[in-house]
Amino acid sequence: PHTMHFLSLKERLQYLIREDYVDEEVVGLYHGESGEIDSNFLEDLYQKIKEHGFAFKSFMGAYKFYNQYALKTDDSKTYLESFEDRVFLNALYLGNGDQNLATKIAEEMITQRYQPATPTFLNAGKKRRGEMVSCFLIDLDDSMLSIGRGVNSALQLSRLGGGVGVNLSNLRASGSPIKGIEHASSGVLPVMKLLEDSFSYSNQLGQRNGAGVVYLNVFHQDILAFLSTKKENADEKIRVKTLSLGLVVPD
Repeated sequence: PHTMHFLSLKERLQYLIREDYVDEEVVGLYHGESGEIDSNFLEDLYQKIKEHGFAFKSFMGAYKFYNQYALKTDDSKTYLESFEDRVFLNALYLGNGDQNLATKIAEEMITQRYQPATPTFLNAGKKRRGEMVSCFLIDLDDSMLSIGRGVNSALQLSRLGGGVGVNLSNLRASGSPIKGIEHASSGVLPVMKLLEDSFSYSNQLGQRNGAGVVYLNVFHQDILAFLSTKKENADEKIRVKTLSLGLVVPD
């Protein structure tokens, strides 16, 4: 993609606000006594960030930023911001109208002494965004209702921009009876496949893939099958490629 350039910060903000890329309320937090936006402060802050002369330390760092974090046009063909621009909006958002705090945050970020969590760094200042929370935890009960609700919750939380952890320890093992019928339960593996597909589908506005992890108690009867899902030679029906695994070890 190409990069869109602007003649001034004012022109840049006006365009991004008008086209619903940047939240006007975040910029509007910084106003003078008259209630109008304090353009002088915004210009000064932007210049301080630019004067630092930031440069990525590696190709992979630059690639990851522009591939996953940088604001793009709706068709994803043009970049609308650089790393400095993302720092600028993060500082305004996290400063919450406090000019001194915003300035300190900008300085800490541009010198890379401080880095917000991914959802915050990715979404701060945007008009159309996910949430700022990094991680969510879901406990599933041993019922179809709970499983269905859990998969839906994982979809929605991933859409908002957070990583999701799901505890499967309460689910009965494969081959366990259901309502007295022997060998009726399918165990935890089919639920894992449902969750993996959910995270792959809910890709956070195309910015990055959904991230999920499932946990299982080490004493669960499906533990060996659970761990085997990561083997390269596992059956494709049970193999999970993008879902992370975790063990619950009681003390």
